[in-house]
Amino acid sequence: MLRRITSEACRFSARSAVPALQQSVSGERWASTLPVGYMKRGSGGRSSVSGIQAAIFGSTGFLGRYVLTEMGKNGTLCILPTRCNENARQHLRLMGDLGQLHFMDYDIRDEDLIAKAVDGADVVINMVGREFETGNFSFEMVNVDFAKRLAELSSKAGVSKLIHFSALGASTSSPSKYYQTKAAGEAAVLEAFPSATVIRPAPLVGSEDRLLNEYAKFLTIPGRIPLIDGGDTKMQPVNAADVAIALGKIVTDPNSTGKVYELAGPKVYKMKDLAALVCDAVREPVRTIFLPTPLAKILALPRDILQARIPFPFPTNPMFTVDHIEGLANNYVLNPKTTALTFKDLGISPRNLEGLNIDYLRAFRSGGYDFGTTAGSA
Repeated sequence: MLRRITSEACRFSARSAVPALQQSVSGERWASTLPVGYMKRGSGGRSSVSGIQAAIFGSTGFLGRYVLTEMGKNGTLCILPTRCNENARQHLRLMGDLGQLHFMDYDIRDEDLIAKAVDGADVVINMVGREFETGNFSFEMVNVDFAKRLAELSSKAGVSKLIHFSALGASTSSPSKYYQTKAAGEAAVLEAFPSATVIRPAPLVGSEDRLLNEYAKFLTIPGRIPLIDGGDTKMQPVNAADVAIALGKIVTDPNSTGKVYELAGPKVYKMKDLAALVCDAVREPVRTIFLPTPLAKILALPRDILQARIPFPFPTNPMFTVDHIEGLANNYVLNPKTTALTFKDLGISPRNLEGLNIDYLRAFRSGGYDFGTTAGSA
């Protein structure tokens, strides 16, 4: 004979079976007194548990998806604060095993939500950054204020390791406000969390980059790639996947605490060389136009004025801004005399740009993947 089980009987059974659970004050919900964390188990890999709980800020960005893939490979429990809707983050669910990725909504100005995200974390990774300003977020708000707030709350929560992403070329004397605030953000983080690890990557390249892809877009108009002052600025681009691999090693290396890493690719390019590389990849003749800095800033100014008044990215080239143009007065390469650690110290050989590593640019070939103006030419 079946009998009805009352809700009180259910509560009694749960209380008897799981003594580690306690009833809330209202008597209607249960709360665990156990810490949020897991013991290391398994032989290693995606379906194992690394025993590390990481709060990863900036996971929906370009670099974020590569980092999350690397963390997911090692069975790391990832807390992922995001400010986007489900459609903008659903692709990340595939990057970790079942139960290893936990999303939560937050705002970079809400200290309570940030504190909730870092509570119980062994590692906090900050990849939040902004390369252009909008009506909602300024460089200072994202690159300095949030970085400082996160470092302070991580210190208060007893986080073991804080990893802060800056940028190669960050300097308070830079002509670019972006690089100025990156340097100020570093200083603010180290003041609040002196043992923080700082990573300064060179300009990133990869399937979703805002460097080579933006150059390729200029060729589809059809048009020409604008090169500021002859395109002589030097860069040492690094593949985002290599930076993610380096981060995976830094997270698990106890000797990385408090260190500074500068991560750049194996080869130095001038901007005009990168433009030629893009043209070759999309099978188009080299089409560039040289713009002096004053003229380029005049052309970029209307977009900057409008962008400052709207809360979302303006649908034009996000890198053709006055601040970006001013930043091209400096080179972004490794200093041979740097005291920072590099890929070599991590035992990593970064990949070259040429060949299959930029094959994603074939999507910009006129007529399809197997076509292009120079297809079949010598």
